[in-house]
Amino acid sequence: MNLRLAACEPCRQAKLACDHEQPTCARCRGRGRGEACIYRARPFKRKRPHQEQPAEHEAGEQNDTSRSQVARLRNPSTYSLPSPQQHHYPNPGFLGSSSHSAIFDRVSSCANTNNGTPNDDLRPTTPPPSYPSSSSKDSPYDQATVQKGVHALNQFAHLNISSLKSLVEFWLSTGVNLPLAEPLVSGCALAVLNMVTRFPPPEKDDDPSKWVSARAATLTENTLRPFVFRRDSSVAEYVLQLYGDNVRWETLGIFFAAASRAALDVAFFPLLYTSEEQRYRLIRLLARVGDYCLEAGLELDCLNDMQLVLQYENCIVHSQVYGDQNYLSWRRVGDLISSLFALGYHENLDDQISRVPNFLIQLRKAAFARIYSADKNLAVFLGRPPRLVRTYCVYQLPSNIPGLWDIQDNAAGTTAAGRRLYETLPDTYGVRETDAINYTADTRCSAVFASLKEEILELFRDRDPRRQVDRASSIRSQAAKQWEMLPTHFKLVTSLKECHLKPFERDFLVGTRLDYLHTLFLLDLVLSRHISEPNDSLLKVAMEMLSLVVEAIVLRDRLVAHYGLPAAGITSLAMLHPSVGKDTGPLLRSKILQDLSGLVAEVTTGAFIQAGQPNFALFTRATRTIQTLLNNLMGGEPSSEVEIAPQQARLDAEPVDEWDPWVNADIWDFEMNFWDNLAEHPLLQGWEHGI
Repeated sequence: MNLRLAACEPCRQAKLACDHEQPTCARCRGRGRGEACIYRARPFKRKRPHQEQPAEHEAGEQNDTSRSQVARLRNPSTYSLPSPQQHHYPNPGFLGSSSHSAIFDRVSSCANTNNGTPNDDLRPTTPPPSYPSSSSKDSPYDQATVQKGVHALNQFAHLNISSLKSLVEFWLSTGVNLPLAEPLVSGCALAVLNMVTRFPPPEKDDDPSKWVSARAATLTENTLRPFVFRRDSSVAEYVLQLYGDNVRWETLGIFFAAASRAALDVAFFPLLYTSEEQRYRLIRLLARVGDYCLEAGLELDCLNDMQLVLQYENCIVHSQVYGDQNYLSWRRVGDLISSLFALGYHENLDDQISRVPNFLIQLRKAAFARIYSADKNLAVFLGRPPRLVRTYCVYQLPSNIPGLWDIQDNAAGTTAAGRRLYETLPDTYGVRETDAINYTADTRCSAVFASLKEEILELFRDRDPRRQVDRASSIRSQAAKQWEMLPTHFKLVTSLKECHLKPFERDFLVGTRLDYLHTLFLLDLVLSRHISEPNDSLLKVAMEMLSLVVEAIVLRDRLVAHYGLPAAGITSLAMLHPSVGKDTGPLLRSKILQDLSGLVAEVTTGAFIQAGQPNFALFTRATRTIQTLLNNLMGGEPSSEVEIAPQQARLDAEPVDEWDPWVNADIWDFEMNFWDNLAEHPLLQGWEHGI
């Protein structure tokens, strides 16, 4: 007996063959009409005239089950939900040309061609990303998903949201922001405050369960609702789906990411904290609530642009709160890349220009570039393989368009000046002379140098010295060309003391210069045959990096860890070998001592990092080794417990030339193992105990 399968409404009304695939058939995907692909609940029962309903009503009937599930959240006596029905297929996200979907699309196309259907209607091309209807009856949230939201709101109910909003506003007034969610932070903060103003949490002594269940139901229902936009949608139309009555888990998550970053940067804010202990307790609490908001949204299986933005900002918060070496931070970068692939934003985003507003396309490009750069920097810092490889991506950068996200702007989301700039100037991988210094410029510059770092990482695995030299020379030329292509106002040409710019602009200049120097540093590192004796080229770059990092110590530990520690490691090795860097001269060697001393002083006095902060153990190990080196070079006294004669005898028996800190380590690894190995240098033995 053959099973009859119903066609979707567009195919049925056009009397065309349908492949019956759900939630969207191949024909509707190919025509870009995925939102209209609806299957009737009772397709083979003839309707009476008075029962005819518009298509929108039929779609609404399909939402009844999910709405009833959400309604159960409003029951104050329980947080339970029935086990949801499974999707016919799990949420597939983007499916590329090698996927099962593309293969079956081709089969359907051939079958329809044989049946007389024109081949042009179903040509086997990769369809645009098709996301499942998040309000369908198969909404995949269960008890575990609900519990994430409950945890978030239980903590949320006891927070002073008004003071947190004031903290975020004060932080924004200094010129900094979240790099990817920048245009949304102020609106999300206001929306969260308005929510607690309209629906205030109970007093501290009252049971918050009724309030929590009601808010969780509303947030979940709003999050399940897909974002709606057209090519001509305005910024205001789009962001309203995050604010007011439409507050979602993403709204809360972005607000808590901004609050976490603000508390990290603002050392004293009497409305919330007056001591370091109070501040770090609040930071960890905000980070935890942000984690719950993100997880509550992701587990609803309705991945979208705002969830990707929130994932990125949450990942940055994790790296700053728990450190770059923390496994949870590493795992979150992997999850972030997985979401990028699932959304299909590693493909050519310009193909979406006919149905997606330009401001959203630029946001997606910025997300790709930011995630790509973060992956490369973390891979270099930890000595691990990159996970977002350019070979499998369409490398694309956002355009620096003035006023792109202005709420009061026209429907296209672009000012007239910005639109003319976007249309008349080709968007190359370089930076335009007219670009402003902002987060988009920072995204573009970091992604350009990240692409070169990926090529350098490949060199580390190439054991052929001749190929290494040739390829390194080519990469060096590319790096120099990219630096020369930068506008003059993007380059740091004076010392920071003489740079009279706003803090954000000054930090941008430092970061861009360090990105360029870091590229040269890695190139020299990969070509070094005896890393314990760095060559003059490597030492020169390391000295400039270290000097710049020490001068810009106010940029906190992330900058110092990624750029300062590798530079300090190379210069420390050079100082242990007087013959190395002989061309630098006594003045430059004294400058190295000065910079190393400054770095040690900043760490040991707790000026910028203290116990309990991320990367504290790494900095402590590094500075302790550097301090041992400085004591040795400046003629300090070793530990009284160490006898000089036996120590000298050991050095005579074990030549220093045979010592190599990379015997059992990766060449680019400047983590804890490097500093442990350096501390074992024969010239430093005996001094370590005297500190």
